[in-house]
Amino acid sequence: MRRRGQQYLIDDRYEGRSLEVYTIDGEKLLGLVDEVATFELGMVVEGEPVVVNRKAILYVVTGLSDIHGWSQAECCENDYVLDEDFIGSDVVVKLVNGDEINGRLMKVSRYELGVVQGNRAFIIPRRSVSFVRITSR
Repeated sequence: MRRRGQQYLIDDRYEGRSLEVYTIDGEKLLGLVDEVATFELGMVVEGEPVVVNRKAILYVVTGLSDIHGWSQAECCENDYVLDEDFIGSDVVVKLVNGDEINGRLMKVSRYELGVVQGNRAFIIPRRSVSFVRITSR
């Protein structure tokens, strides 16, 4: 999944890790990631295999140590206003369902944002974001 520039924060490094996946229809799936593909995540939830379409993900909650790093020089230049220059900023992310996530922007990829709040990390697909308010830089 590693192409020119990073596409997704949730990639094959998450296989074997526990994730909380919140979907746009209000479901919460807590389980282990079995397989990561371009368009879907394969998980084991309560002993049963579940395939989650990435387009259905509102956001994902994981531990701080699961926000992986890489060189972000080619992420989003000229594609997005919210790019790697905003990493470290305090933000309020307003989601398409009306919820808000407050925290510090820690990762940016072409399709996802990584926001840290306390001891948790939120991975938010850009398509789930209505707007991002930068509260401090």
